[in-house]
Amino acid sequence: MKAGAHHDWQARGFEASRQVTGATDPRLQRRHGHSFRVEVCDPLHEECSSGRLGDLLSNVVEQLDYQDLDVLFSQRHDAEIWHWIEDRLDLAPGSHGCLASGPRQGVVRDTTGRLHGWMRDRFESAHFLPNVPAGHKCGRLHGHGFEVVLFFPWEGQAAQLKTRWERLHARLHGRCLNELSGLDIPTSEILASWIWFRLQEQGQALSQVTVYETTSSGSSFDGTRYRIWKEQSFDSALRSPEGVLWGHTYRLRLGLSAPLDEMMGWTQDFGEVKRLFDPVYRELDHQPLHDKVPAGTTLALLDWVLARTRSLLPALDRLDLYDTPSSGKVWTLPLTGPVR
Repeated sequence: MKAGAHHDWQARGFEASRQVTGATDPRLQRRHGHSFRVEVCDPLHEECSSGRLGDLLSNVVEQLDYQDLDVLFSQRHDAEIWHWIEDRLDLAPGSHGCLASGPRQGVVRDTTGRLHGWMRDRFESAHFLPNVPAGHKCGRLHGHGFEVVLFFPWEGQAAQLKTRWERLHARLHGRCLNELSGLDIPTSEILASWIWFRLQEQGQALSQVTVYETTSSGSSFDGTRYRIWKEQSFDSALRSPEGVLWGHTYRLRLGLSAPLDEMMGWTQDFGEVKRLFDPVYRELDHQPLHDKVPAGTTLALLDWVLARTRSLLPALDRLDLYDTPSSGKVWTLPLTGPVR
């Protein structure tokens, strides 16, 4: 079984104003403001467990909070701001991160150091899965508010992507997906690859397409590989290394990568992932975890979950455990491309 690497994950936000000269959207050329969010995932070293990365990120972001970015930056676009932050964090090889200038756009730095832009949109559609076993709930006609995140090489036709996506959005929104050519098995995996190839047919360069089927599950496609995730939360008590009894609403994300099942249209059924993980989940939710995790740290809890999950879900390639909305620990096998 392959060994993975542990990472420290930290997120911080700041408020700032700017004008983006030369932007294709005329609204961005006017002075406006954003609630920016920075996320960083850095290979875990001994000093990171003591909060080094979180403290450093807080100090860097504080320098931008409630600032006029026109004074600090020449171009004021997301990539320039990200590079400014990255230079001051001194991230290790294999790290990745994201700057969101609002909920619908931003940039991502992947584990190889490449930068990608991203935009996010939503459409409402119906679908059903025709080949699931009798009685499976997804075999019945139902619907979702799908969220799509389109990743593209930085400075890679961002303006054209918006126009091309609008044309594709018009085909998807308010439709039964099964009626569209190529979507007779409209799983989130098939939908991600369908969007990828339809945009590429229009000449659009892409890095990855991610589809959120629900807020807690989805898939991504990068042209060759499919990945899915299933997210759950649990409420547990834990005794800290200092002996203080406290608790968290933890957020746990299971990431899996596997070949596509051509008949079913998925790599693995989300419901089956949840069922297989359920014995571990029941040991976690609304439980005191002191006996299971005597070290009392989020990293130790992540390792406890990992040890019990890898045999249940052999396709597991990433495990995220967030103890708060701004901190957590991550285990991952080597991954390339945008990760969000």
